[in-house]
Amino acid sequence: MIWDRLKKSPGFKNISILGSSTVVGNAVSSVFWIYLASLLGAEKYGELGYLISIATIASTICLVGGTWSMTVYTAKGVKIQAPLYIISLISSCISLVIVFVIFDTISIGIYVIGYVIFQLFLGELLGFKLFKRYGKFYILQKIMFVCLALSFNHIIGFEGIIIAYGVSYLAFSFPVFKMLTAVKPNFGILKTKFSFIINNYLFDLSGAANSHIDKLVIGPMFGFVLLGNYYLGIQIIGFLGLLPGIVFNYILPQDASGHSTTQIKKILLLSSVGFTLIGIFLIPPLMPIVFPEYAEAVTLLPILSLSVIPIAVQNIFTSKLLGQEKTRQILIGYLISIFVLVFGIIVLGNEFGPEGIATAYVLSQVASAILLVIAAQLLAKK
Repeated sequence: MIWDRLKKSPGFKNISILGSSTVVGNAVSSVFWIYLASLLGAEKYGELGYLISIATIASTICLVGGTWSMTVYTAKGVKIQAPLYIISLISSCISLVIVFVIFDTISIGIYVIGYVIFQLFLGELLGFKLFKRYGKFYILQKIMFVCLALSFNHIIGFEGIIIAYGVSYLAFSFPVFKMLTAVKPNFGILKTKFSFIINNYLFDLSGAANSHIDKLVIGPMFGFVLLGNYYLGIQIIGFLGLLPGIVFNYILPQDASGHSTTQIKKILLLSSVGFTLIGIFLIPPLMPIVFPEYAEAVTLLPILSLSVIPIAVQNIFTSKLLGQEKTRQILIGYLISIFVLVFGIIVLGNEFGPEGIATAYVLSQVASAILLVIAAQLLAKK
């Protein structure tokens, strides 16, 4: 009955567009990363994950205001696009210089500039509810990245994969620069929305740290071979958690606009249980056949799969709180998750090895989900 009502709802077509584009785009990317894991081997694969984590955290630092500020205020009709683009571009150029001095490479700097522009652009499209256009650009970027990464890795080497990321992002920057030349930015808007923007920026930073700090800890502490196995497991979890990401992109502008998304959220929770079971029972037996070098990933994956459900819960309540411009609670959730993750990796990792590291990841997601649920309930009572 829920499914029948969902199909008849006006949002079903839009979520189908988001879903199909995300599935196609991530399928292209996932196949490539599977091939890359076999091509590079566990150690090199871990090193690549380590460098991409550094690049992503640096990108988030430069992404002033965050993509969610762009999505929420665009959905509300606030002309915030040009100020966010300009400030983020300036910070990205500064970052390119700093990264070059520290790491003696421009690859991470190119990644940062491209990532910042593309993420803000996607956030703007979601805010305007241009779901078909969002889907087209999302898929094209994934395809372009794979093609460039294969070419650059062959020509330049290992670093070429990171450069390919940046170039594939920058390829879609023309609409942004065209808009900036036609619109006079009103930086005063940032002042009136400062509280929400700064909180959003802080939890964007916390979110990036929550997603990538584990690689920065595991690599130096436990070695890049273990990190490669863990990174492969996280890639598979990302694929299993595809649906929560799709639904989040749809429900955020809907929640910001005050539209009900209750039926969609129920479907999301039920499907997350199914994906968790797939990750526990169906995928691990196939991994020794496909990835004979990644023996530890077979042990890690069933534990990591338990995080799919709390991640879905996080997406639901993050969207709800963001739609109400309540960001402090999300920030606290991220900070708690980071603490549990880092502390758990150090303590449980040293005590139980790979299984302890995977357990720390699951516990961090559960802790964040519980806090968001409690925060949303308390706000509802108020």
